[in-house]
Amino acid sequence: MAKKKLNASLDKIGLVIVGTGASLFYYYLEESMAQNQSLGSFITIAIILLISMFTQLLINNINRSREALRVSNETLEQKVIERTKELHESEVLYRTIFENSGAATIIIQEDMTISLANSVFVNMSGFGKGEIEFKKSFVDFLDEKSNRAILNDEGFLIIGENLESRFINKEREEKDLLITITTIPGTENHVASLTDISELKEAERQISHQAFHDTLTNLPNRALFMEHLKMAIKRGKRRPNYHFAVLYMDIDRFKLVNDSLGHSVGDNLLNAFAERLRVSLRDIDILARLGGDEFVILIEDIENEDYASIVAERLQQALKQPFMVNNKEVFAPASFGVVPNTQDYNLPEDIMRDADAAMYHAKEKGRAQYKIFDKKLHEKARHLLQRETDLRKAIHRDEFVNHYQPIVSLKTRSLVGFESLIRWNHPQLGLIYPDSFISIAEDTGLIIPITRLLLQEACTDLKSWQDQIQDLQNLTMNINISSKHFLLPSLLDDIKDILNVTGLPPDHLKLEITETALMEDVEETVRHVNRLRDYGLQIVIDDFGTGYSSLSYLQRLPIDTLKVDRSFVSRIQNTPDGNRNIVEAIISLAHRLDMSVVAEGVETVEQHAILLNMNCQFGQGYLFSKPIPKQEVDVLIQEMLEFSQKNPGQSYPLAEALSN
Repeated sequence: MAKKKLNASLDKIGLVIVGTGASLFYYYLEESMAQNQSLGSFITIAIILLISMFTQLLINNINRSREALRVSNETLEQKVIERTKELHESEVLYRTIFENSGAATIIIQEDMTISLANSVFVNMSGFGKGEIEFKKSFVDFLDEKSNRAILNDEGFLIIGENLESRFINKEREEKDLLITITTIPGTENHVASLTDISELKEAERQISHQAFHDTLTNLPNRALFMEHLKMAIKRGKRRPNYHFAVLYMDIDRFKLVNDSLGHSVGDNLLNAFAERLRVSLRDIDILARLGGDEFVILIEDIENEDYASIVAERLQQALKQPFMVNNKEVFAPASFGVVPNTQDYNLPEDIMRDADAAMYHAKEKGRAQYKIFDKKLHEKARHLLQRETDLRKAIHRDEFVNHYQPIVSLKTRSLVGFESLIRWNHPQLGLIYPDSFISIAEDTGLIIPITRLLLQEACTDLKSWQDQIQDLQNLTMNINISSKHFLLPSLLDDIKDILNVTGLPPDHLKLEITETALMEDVEETVRHVNRLRDYGLQIVIDDFGTGYSSLSYLQRLPIDTLKVDRSFVSRIQNTPDGNRNIVEAIISLAHRLDMSVVAEGVETVEQHAILLNMNCQFGQGYLFSKPIPKQEVDVLIQEMLEFSQKNPGQSYPLAEALSN
């Protein structure tokens, strides 16, 4: 400010001097002109005066320039101060952001050296800050695979992409990271942001594990096994010397374990079963649980087909030993299906199909064994599939019919009732007997709608015959009920509906159940049989003596009739000391339990005489009549009416066969 005032004062003094000089010059000029003096000296003075004036003007300009420069310098200085402050504030701001971004952040130089690291990265690394900055390379913290992933083909960092990598800290512990790298403008440096995604990756691994593993046994599930099998097929196509085999199995009668001991015991048994299989296999073999009690094994890289049979035999031996489950000794034998020759397969589904078919063949042959798949089994499977398709069509086309086998009093040989026996009137194959399709119907659940149809037909027919003979004889109808149908809560309602429609009294209907079916769930069976009996129905145990029923449970069941299986009846005359004693014991047991007895398969007069001597009340078989269609029963009923008209009070005997 003082300098500015000084310059202003000097400017004023200079103006005074120039003004005074100009005045003096004018004065002397007038005096000289008045006295006619020479102008030379005045010109000299004028020039000096002009020079002084221009000098003063120059000085003034210089002073103004100085002032302007001073002002400019002051302004520039102020701007520098303000800019420096802004830069400092900006640096503090960005360092704060860098330090507190939440993600591990580093500055990477061109040679991959870390020049700056925030505290998140420092803490994650396990090193001190001084151990990292300008001392550690970025690649020191990544595994080899991650190092390759962050560099492009030219060896430069990949910019702008989210790259998953494995981070290694000072303690050699690994984390899953997501790395984003960005170039710092105007430099050769890069900034990298590293986000810890370990929890996310662990969650992904758990989800993936759950998607491809069985939750109970932790074994691979069907989806993962099929992938392994698909890869094995591909390897077999590439390598002619590579062989593999598949073993398909399930636990025999596992449902009985669940029903009798509970599902928790069943689950523990499945775990123990899986563990016993696992320890009996090589590390390279794949054991999977398909669901329920079904397991499958992929035996890889075997020398020949015989090895699969050796493994199956070894596993069968291992499974013969009992399991201790919840302090209970439980046996869990299994049926195996083996596909040892897999070179010709292209689809894993085909191998599984054939292994499954072989397993079911093993079950049909007696369980607790293994069967090798061959093309005959494949043809059988195709046959079963076609038979199932035809069965479904047959229901809608009403192709099933009843044939009725008379049941007679052995004492009078008179008709007391019928057993309804199903026949399938196939449009191409003709009349098919139940042995060829009942098992398929039971496996597919088709037995239930089929039974409903035939039950209604049998009740309708019996009501018609009973109306014709009226009080001459109270005929009954025996209907075979599948084990799958018997325990359904809807069975009684189905029967009620049918009897209401047909008008047949309940006590004219007898339900035949195998003893094996009755024993599947004894407690529920007792309750269910009591409900049926309370309604007025009669219960018959079919094929008695061929199963494994307990006499204690038999005593609890309100059974009306036992049917002696034809396998015993057919040999009572040939082996008097064996089968005769068995049949006599069954008849005696039934009488003691207040049950009646029907002998099946009576074909000879000798058998009839022996059974009658044993006090067996009823029988059925070719000696009296084969199963006959409704039309022939209609004729039989007319013969009964005609006989009763001619012989009042006498029973009509089925004597035609006896006279042969």
